[in-house]
Amino acid sequence: MLIGIDIIDIERIRKSVERTPRFLERVFTHQELSYCLSKANPYPSLAVRFAAKEAVRKLDPVLSEGIKFHDVEIVVGNNGKPDLRLHGRAEEKGRQAGISSLSVSLSHAAQQAVAAVIALKG
Repeated sequence: MLIGIDIIDIERIRKSVERTPRFLERVFTHQELSYCLSKANPYPSLAVRFAAKEAVRKLDPVLSEGIKFHDVEIVVGNNGKPDLRLHGRAEEKGRQAGISSLSVSLSHAAQQAVAAVIALKG
């Protein structure tokens, strides 16, 4: 079992978006943006997804480089539970690391967002 965790200040994401609006398209998939930007305050949802993308990179050294932000995606399932999907190089590197399944937990408070990713090998 592998565990990756990341925490981020929500304000950091807000400032990044305000400073560089292109940040949104560079980091988040269309589906992630559609979900987050539909909220009155999208920044907690954006921040927690950014944290999840970083948590994936912390799972295994194989995943720490060469992965684009779009290669890791958080989608909301029919039951409202977040689901983590790997695409492109992230999917390829996940196979190299022997990852057979992924679980993600997302949470945020007023100022911070945290994501934990658990990967099973084999």
